[in-house]
Amino acid sequence: MFTKFSGIILWTEKISNLQKFYEDLLGIEAHYVNEKFISFRWNDFKFSIGEHSNITNQINQDPYRFMINFDVNEINEIMKNLKVKNVEVLRSPEKEHWGGFVATIKDPDGNIIQLLQQP
Repeated sequence: MFTKFSGIILWTEKISNLQKFYEDLLGIEAHYVNEKFISFRWNDFKFSIGEHSNITNQINQDPYRFMINFDVNEINEIMKNLKVKNVEVLRSPEKEHWGGFVATIKDPDGNIIQLLQQP
């Protein structure tokens, strides 16, 4: 029986591009780093990025299949800073029917990231 969801790994052809994006542009602090793997941790949940030899096309060919969601505070301020850093914005912050706000961006591999500000 499954007891909890503990994490996810995003595989890439070249980790340095994604490491720079997630650490420098998004400002997420890494928990563990080596030359081919980086891990971010929130309590018991891990979001990791690693280089994989079977990834041969750096750009995700089907970016809407999988979306990464991050809860944030002050979504408008964060998006303003990301635009200045030339992060590709797919959707500016909009209020949703459930009372929160959603914005959507892309990472360098073309993966879609949604930023959520909870109500």
